Amino acid sequence: MKPDFYEDEVREGFYVPSMLKKAWGVQMDVLRETDIICRKHDIPYFADWGSLLASIRHSGYIPWDDDLDISMRRKDYERFLQYAEKELPEGFKVMHFKNHPGHLFFVARIVGKPRICFEEEHLTRFHGFPYIAGIDLFVLDNVCSDREKELLKSKKAEFVLTVADNIAENKTVGKEAEEQLRECEKHTGRRIDRSLKGEELRVRMYELVEELFASVPDEESDALVQMMPFGMYGNTLHIPKEYYRDTIRLPYMDTTMPVPICFDAVMRMKYGNYMEIHKAWGGHDYPFFYGQHEQLLEVLDFEYPAYKASASDLTGRADRLPGIKERSGAYLEIINEKTQAIKESDKEASIELQQVLIEFGTFIESVYGMGYGPVPVLEQMCEILYDIHCGCGDMGRYEKTLPELGDAVEKSIFKRHDIVFMPFAAKHWKYMEPLYRKYIGDERFSVHVIPIPYYYKAYDGAFTDEVFDLSGYPSEVCVDDYRQVDLEGMHPDKIVIQNPFDEWNTVMSVLPQHYSGVLKRYTDELVYVPFFVTDDFTRECERDYINMDHYVCMPGVINADRIILPSEEIKNTYIEKLTEFIGSDSTDIKNLLDEKITADPGIVFSDRDESDDHTDTDGRKTILFYTSISSLAEGESRAIRKLNNILDIFDEATGIRVIWITRGLGKIPASIDGSVADDFKNVIKRFRDMNIGEYMEDPDPCENDALAKKCDAYYGEPSSIALDVFYRHKPIMIMNLDV
Repeated sequence: MKPDFYEDEVREGFYVPSMLKKAWGVQMDVLRETDIICRKHDIPYFADWGSLLASIRHSGYIPWDDDLDISMRRKDYERFLQYAEKELPEGFKVMHFKNHPGHLFFVARIVGKPRICFEEEHLTRFHGFPYIAGIDLFVLDNVCSDREKELLKSKKAEFVLTVADNIAENKTVGKEAEEQLRECEKHTGRRIDRSLKGEELRVRMYELVEELFASVPDEESDALVQMMPFGMYGNTLHIPKEYYRDTIRLPYMDTTMPVPICFDAVMRMKYGNYMEIHKAWGGHDYPFFYGQHEQLLEVLDFEYPAYKASASDLTGRADRLPGIKERSGAYLEIINEKTQAIKESDKEASIELQQVLIEFGTFIESVYGMGYGPVPVLEQMCEILYDIHCGCGDMGRYEKTLPELGDAVEKSIFKRHDIVFMPFAAKHWKYMEPLYRKYIGDERFSVHVIPIPYYYKAYDGAFTDEVFDLSGYPSEVCVDDYRQVDLEGMHPDKIVIQNPFDEWNTVMSVLPQHYSGVLKRYTDELVYVPFFVTDDFTRECERDYINMDHYVCMPGVINADRIILPSEEIKNTYIEKLTEFIGSDSTDIKNLLDEKITADPGIVFSDRDESDDHTDTDGRKTILFYTSISSLAEGESRAIRKLNNILDIFDEATGIRVIWITRGLGKIPASIDGSVADDFKNVIKRFRDMNIGEYMEDPDPCENDALAKKCDAYYGEPSSIALDVFYRHKPIMIMNLDV
């Protein structure tokens, strides 16, 4: 993955923190090594569960998911274990109940390292992610075509499993345990070694449970099942074997993911209408590495570095440094004192005053540029004082310049209002721009845009590559060079920032002089406008709320005098999170936060506000029509009839343009009847002859957004393109082969 992949970002309205991105990166590394072995030895595997859904609906990770799931058929799984033990890179391991104590699950995990690791080599390879991460590997067993036999098998397995757990946990002992072990031997046809005790006995009996489920030969099976929990305890998620008869690869992140050829049918069986968005997921705690982190904290003999804040940090005022207004006032006082000394015949005062005037002018120019405001008056005063010192000057002339200086300072400094915007990346400028537009049109304010660079960080926090691109800003926005601006001297009325992290992001950082704690001392009001906008959510949206740890519980938010957010709901959730973070929910703190945080959708950019969608200039409506190999593999002749019926409808319609997109149909595999493949080619020819649009084969997912902008409606199978159309609030119709 490229470095920018690991940056925090919002995907589909959900905040994805850099630590989760690192976990994804490790999982993708493990997947690559797994894929190498599977391709080498012709071992089929499939994306499964959330990762199958992600492959179809997102062309990559579901933003609110934190794991990677694959599956293999039992025989392929056993082969994979043999090769993986020898061929996985050093440190990698396939963890399962037979080889990893405490892993009491009927699912394996392929990991980069089976322990938390802070070794340099490990952190360098795995993106600075120290926790155990990898992919879950589920096993698919044959389901007996005789469902009565299948039920009997599952009942036997349930009994053996229950006995194993009860004996291992000392819930069943003595004579009763012996009687149950004998019954297990009858069910499995295997002798159970009585010398095994505790966990060793449990592992052996778990092996017997697996043997029961693996006992159905291919010729007696018509379906596949994941043994636990979908093959026992009354669960019957039996998926037809024909759905897995072949694999195709769908785009996934920067690679591809193998999926069962009838992936749409598999997903309908597992999830029903899987295009519906649900962010509440079960299965494990989120994110998975939080639990490991808590375990780590329990054994460390030092305090783990983490940003902390208290109520005093929130309420305390920074030690604000004096800026040009305060310092100009001080200079005027000194000038008046020295002027009086000259009047009192202090011979050295004129020389000292000249030095003060030069120093004052130099300071003003360092802040506002050559010849600004009072500078010409100061230069004139220096010339007069020089003449006075030489004995040919006119003190009266000098005194006439004092009111001119006062007026110039009053007008150009005391009454000047500077506002500084400090975006840290051109791609995030749009979130600042509405506030910028508010002030740039107000003649009372002098507005400065001062982009700042940011830097990627190595695992140890050392800065690596600089990112500083000025080309992405609108041409009408005049930007200043941050290296030439004296923020401390200027002390603007407001400094607007959009980076909340300071040094506490795991992937990137701005320069220390641009940390919020530093900038707060240089301004009367530090304003924070996030570089992103999420969907509205409350505490009940568990995963959204947890991820606030990574962008709300940060210095920029604590240090800001003003925080501008897009909605009251988000504001209230911020207040709840911040009171929890600082450990105080007093009325005073809540009132302070209520005053500090502003909900103003009018000055917060939203991606929904983009209105650059367009259709053809000839006035026709554009329909995005999407089909994949999945419907053809599932329906075959039914799918061909459906496609021809759809073309009939398109042919009869007027005023429409069709963009027909197909996925995986460039080379139809032999598992689909040859006559069906020929018929499909004829359907494509018919569409092209109709001359009502264009045909696109396997477009890159990076084109999804552009395609979604082009269309007025979507029709076809579920896909990641459909999701982009959905987020643009356009009609979506999902195709049904039987309607």
